[in-house]
Amino acid sequence: MTPEWFCHQSWGSTVTFQLSSYWASSEFLGFSLCAVIAFRSFSHSLQVKCKYHFHNKHGDSHDLYYYLHGWYDEGRMDSDYIFVGFDPCLVAKKEYMFSEYNEVSVEFQPKDMNDNLLPLDLCQVVECGVRLLHANDGLEAMFQAKRARFSVRYYLGKVIRRIKKRRHN
Repeated sequence: MTPEWFCHQSWGSTVTFQLSSYWASSEFLGFSLCAVIAFRSFSHSLQVKCKYHFHNKHGDSHDLYYYLHGWYDEGRMDSDYIFVGFDPCLVAKKEYMFSEYNEVSVEFQPKDMNDNLLPLDLCQVVECGVRLLHANDGLEAMFQAKRARFSVRYYLGKVIRRIKKRRHN
């Protein structure tokens, strides 16, 4: 389900992991994000909110969020879909305080277009993954960032085609 190149993976909607001391350096490119969502008779618009909760050893914390992507077509969904995206996390690059954080939890939340959580009986995050990308990771990191951007378009296109096919049947 979650591609293996996501170093930090978890069952459910939240993944928590330790951050290295250099994670927010000038070499930091951003986060690759992945959520596997199971749908049951789902026919609503959707967006996937990624909520970051950063912690440091002094007990301080800071929250950020990013919208992975969504769709506005209200076709019927009855299977699992993989949502993949890339967040350049520009705030973490600009603000020195982020280099002090040593742990992050990322929660993936399926929401409607009014930012309301969708009920678990309609859709549920079954697993998720995150990968930090750094320029010093070499060409592989750049490839993964481009791959994540392409995957978003590919999976969204695939979802839209399935919805349109179901409407015509």
